[in-house]
Amino acid sequence: MAEVYGRLRDLATASTDNLQWNIAQLEVELLRLDAQISTTAQQVEAEETTPAETATSLRQLRTRFDIFYSRIATYEHGQLYQPLWQDAENAAILKGLRNYLQSGAALVDTPDAEFRTHLAELGQLTAAQKAPVRALLLNGVAQFAQTSDDARAALSQTLTRLALSSLLLIAVLMSLALMLLRLLRQGRRVAAENEEVRANLETMVASSLDAILVVNRKGRILEFNGAAETVFGYSRKEVLGKNMAQKIVPQHLRGAHIEGMQRYLATGEKKVIDAGRLRLEAMRKSGEVFPVELSITAAKLGRHTVFVSFLRDITYQVQAEADLKRARDEARAGEKAKSDLLTVMSHEMRTPLNGILGSLELLKRDPLSERQLRSLRAAKLSGDLLLSHVNDVLDLSRLEGVQEAAANVPFDLPELVEGLMTAQSAPAKAKGTALRAQYLTDGLTHVLGDPAALNRCLVNLVGNAVKFTQDGEILVEIERLQDGATVEIRVSDTGSGIPEDKIDSIFDEFVTVDPSFGRESGGTGLGLAITKRLVTRMGGSIMVDSIEGEGSLFQITLPLPEVEAPLEAAEAEVEVLEDLPPRQVLVVEDNEINRDILTDMLTELGQEVETAPDGPTGIEAAQTEWQHIILMDISMPGMDGIEALSHMRQAGVESPALAVTAHASAKDHKRILAAGFAGIVTKPVSLDQLHKALSALAAEGPEGPVAQVFETDHSQLGRQTRDDFVDRMGQDKFGALIGKFSKDASALLTSLQGADALSAAAVQEAHNLAGMAGLLGEADLQSALKAIEDLPVAQQASELPELVDAARHQLAALSP
Repeated sequence: MAEVYGRLRDLATASTDNLQWNIAQLEVELLRLDAQISTTAQQVEAEETTPAETATSLRQLRTRFDIFYSRIATYEHGQLYQPLWQDAENAAILKGLRNYLQSGAALVDTPDAEFRTHLAELGQLTAAQKAPVRALLLNGVAQFAQTSDDARAALSQTLTRLALSSLLLIAVLMSLALMLLRLLRQGRRVAAENEEVRANLETMVASSLDAILVVNRKGRILEFNGAAETVFGYSRKEVLGKNMAQKIVPQHLRGAHIEGMQRYLATGEKKVIDAGRLRLEAMRKSGEVFPVELSITAAKLGRHTVFVSFLRDITYQVQAEADLKRARDEARAGEKAKSDLLTVMSHEMRTPLNGILGSLELLKRDPLSERQLRSLRAAKLSGDLLLSHVNDVLDLSRLEGVQEAAANVPFDLPELVEGLMTAQSAPAKAKGTALRAQYLTDGLTHVLGDPAALNRCLVNLVGNAVKFTQDGEILVEIERLQDGATVEIRVSDTGSGIPEDKIDSIFDEFVTVDPSFGRESGGTGLGLAITKRLVTRMGGSIMVDSIEGEGSLFQITLPLPEVEAPLEAAEAEVEVLEDLPPRQVLVVEDNEINRDILTDMLTELGQEVETAPDGPTGIEAAQTEWQHIILMDISMPGMDGIEALSHMRQAGVESPALAVTAHASAKDHKRILAAGFAGIVTKPVSLDQLHKALSALAAEGPEGPVAQVFETDHSQLGRQTRDDFVDRMGQDKFGALIGKFSKDASALLTSLQGADALSAAAVQEAHNLAGMAGLLGEADLQSALKAIEDLPVAQQASELPELVDAARHQLAALSP
């Protein structure tokens, strides 16, 4: 319709007539210019014309030229005339006129005297433009006449389209009227269905087990179902239209609730709304605050926003979770207590073993009689057995701790098995038992796996078979399965077998087949538990089948893929302790016996030794005289080794320090290394172990980190008796040591006489004295002091007087 109005308005203005008149004026102006040129030329040539008249005539000529020039410029740049220049002929005429104007302007702009001489030339140029201007006039009239015809034709088409559009619009309106009638009928039907759905929803809300509340933007309660009445204790009539925050939100959450509602209404930011199920607290009519599981959804009710809340009372669920969490924490505490017990046991057993077995190792280097050698071998055997039991417990603790990845290196499987068979052949022969191995398939020579862990597993299984088999047979079978990457190892025996009621628990900790006091075979009951954990860590499995009285079969399945044989290694040389460069070593150790043993070992290794009995003395010694190496005990009373090293570093002491400790857990080792120790030497300390630690420091240099744990080589340790201390130290020195020990023990027992509770300092002193008593071989006195140490700190202990009397009795029997 707007287009029609526009076209009618254009036709009413008759713009084409104006354009034709304007083009005709161009020719008129040209003729006037030509006439003025002729008039001016005649005046110039006439003798009676005055100079003033000539100047006036020239000025009028210039004016006429400027008028013609302006009209050409208007036609060239005017928007209405642009269609005229789209024609090629008209464009050529316009170009000729521009050239004329440029040439004429050059003549017109000259001074009067010169201009008079160019009048004839200007007249010729002007006369030449008459024909082009006439052609332009005729072309413009024809073109604008055609434009007017086209406009009328377009208007006719527009009116035709308008009529068709009007007819179409009428048809559409009629269709819309029919559709509205149809929608009206559908709306009535949907309204009826919605009413039915609403009734169903009301029934569902009323019968829901969850409390359902509907609240408007102002926090007023619009709906409150039956479950909500049960949960909160309000009737529906009591709360409808009331502020929800005042009724069911606890006081300590009310401010946050109001702030959250205001924030959502102002910004649309959601925190609780549409966040799924959340755990919060609600308040009953009685004022009781209880836990709820809450879900809030924003919904549209007409043009208004409402909030639908679903709540569930989870009081019993939270209580059950708290009980479960408490049970979990208690279980974790039990596991931690177990781990701590193993750590303490490591310290308490390895520390005296360090003194006993270290001295024994030094003793075997001296000339000995045959009787002394027999005693030495017996002591070593007993010491190795004791250390084996300690290591079983510690290995189990490590396997239960941080899981380390199994090694994955090539090794010779038959060589490992044959070495095991050779080691077990003597005890098997002593029991009249045949021990043999069979390789049932090819591809078993070189495999990829963890040889140390596998050897430990086989030692446990074959060792158990030897232990429980008398005058029988033990067979180790090795077979590669069809998948090509898995090896199955079976250890069978004809021994006593495992009772049926023990089969399911045979891989548990501290389980033995015969737990009675009169059992023929000893052990901690940890070997199979360690074996199972090692097999699992290697990615395998272990099974057992046994018939009591006939024998047992253990079956290990492990991923051991076949690999190419590695290059032959150089023949192993006999281990000889190389000479170390002589260096000054500061030994900081609170246990006097351990200080003496470490001093003897370091002296034998060619080191110059200075000792300190505690942390502060060690700090002073390290500052007074420069030391190459510091050997520091970790567990010392007052100031432990970690704190002492920290003070040394603050004082500018930069000597590398090795920690000497009985702590065996990986967690303790990590903590010690993080404190700045260059390495760790675990107790009991062997000469070879100490040599390796000092060699590592020499190789790395004083500034190079070692960060290594030097474990005890158990095969080199033996056991030491009280007589060995006398032989090594001499009777006088040993007597002085016993005297000092007796004096310290008597002072402790005197301070505890009449006391009903222990201080932390007394517990630490009892710990030190118990360790020294054990090293001296005084087991009864050690037990009495250990019982005092185990009493709770700063708590009443009724048994303390009795324990003090027992320790005093044992101390009285001690003599140098």
